[in-house]
Amino acid sequence: MNENEKTIKFDPGYASIVMNDFGQIGYIYYSFNNIANLKIKKINFPNVLKKIEEYLKTNVAFYLGCLLWASYIKQFENAQLSGNMLLGETASEEEYTSEINFLIDVVEKQLSRDSKYFLGKNYIPNEKYLPILNTYKQFLIINDGFVNCSKVSQINIPDNLKKLSKEDLEKVNTAIQKAIQEKDITQLYDSFDLIF
Repeated sequence: MNENEKTIKFDPGYASIVMNDFGQIGYIYYSFNNIANLKIKKINFPNVLKKIEEYLKTNVAFYLGCLLWASYIKQFENAQLSGNMLLGETASEEEYTSEINFLIDVVEKQLSRDSKYFLGKNYIPNEKYLPILNTYKQFLIINDGFVNCSKVSQINIPDNLKKLSKEDLEKVNTAIQKAIQEKDITQLYDSFDLIF
């Protein structure tokens, strides 16, 4: 990609990797909460926690990937965005932040509360999760859910993210392309320190 190119993808290829993972945490929690017998819940919670942690790792990596991609493409201010399926949609802030708010609540409160109750111990989330989730929520809000973003210049980057040097821009792009090629979005955690 060079500055003379006229279009750039809104999604570099993440969607096909993570599509089946979205909504799974809510579904797992819903199913778990429908178990009436507390003894069965207590027996099942370690497996439930393991599944939630697997999906959480992928979901949060997707949000990190979006922040990395936005930071990378900001250098192409004159480019049009292609493939923004949200363009022209109407949604309230509550609607476009509902999933991220749910995940923040899971990480901040639900897993801790349930781990104490069912396992008798504290749940300590990955230290990168909340910074990523809270920054992505801000990213959604300052971009109005991306419903008006048809050009790179219309994408706003949260203030708490680092400005990337040319060298770091290339590192970010290389990491993104590798994650997509290998269909393993979780390797993007290795690039966390480039923007946070």
